[in-house]
Amino acid sequence: MRSPYTLENPPPDEPPREVLVPSLWRVQARWWKRHTPALDQRGVKHPVCSHCGQSWPCHSWACWDGQLGQAVGGPPVTGRTEAPAPTEPSRVLALSGVDAEKH
Repeated sequence: MRSPYTLENPPPDEPPREVLVPSLWRVQARWWKRHTPALDQRGVKHPVCSHCGQSWPCHSWACWDGQLGQAVGGPPVTGRTEAPAPTEPSRVLALSGVDAEKH
């Protein structure tokens, strides 16, 4: 899925509200921007990627663009949720790999 972003309108550094994993968004947006043509290449007929030197759009840019498109293409999320912390001692031990029967 293509993202809605273009060279003139790149993805923001901070993720939109509907993005489920903000830290992943920041990495994807950073690499999307790295795999764009240099400013002096943007008006030429066959630009090349400023990072990898391939014809643009390069394979890496297309991958990052697709991932950003998937991140913003899903249904809107009303709020980010964190996994609840285990509160029962046996559950904490079970998650840590310790046998709760012995403790």
